[in-house]
Order: sequence, then structure tokens, then C-alpha cells
Amino acid sequence: MSLSTDGEPTISDEAIAKRAYQLWEARGRPHGNGDDDWQLAKKQLQAEAHRRQRPILRLLSRLRSRAAI
Repeated sequence: MSLSTDGEPTISDEAIAKRAYQLWEARGRPHGNGDDDWQLAKKQLQAEAHRRQRPILRLLSRLRSRAAI
């Protein structure tokens, strides 16, 4: 995972596809468009990435404030 220019986590299409497939299987493999599974997978992975980032961002904030002193 990396960050885009706007600070949002960048999730690979491969990771999204894998999660979307898991969601589709969990729903019983219905026929139809997979866009809903793709969008849900992307949202889930971004939320997970944000949760992992929080401690790092707090640490960086503290380090920056100390460096400014």
C-alpha cells in the first residue's frame, strides 16, 4: 500500500479483485454485475488501510511538532 497525492491509501487492483471475489463467493456467486462487490471491496480495503495508518500518522505529527521546537 502507498499513498496517493491526496494522502489517500492506494490499493492495488489485484487486492480489490481478490476481496471482491471473496465477497461474491460469500453471496453465493450470483449472476450479474460485479461492480457492487468491487466498490465494497475497495471501501473495505481503504478503511483497513486507514486504521493501520493512524498510529503512524500520530507518530509523525508528534515528531514534526518536536522538530519545530
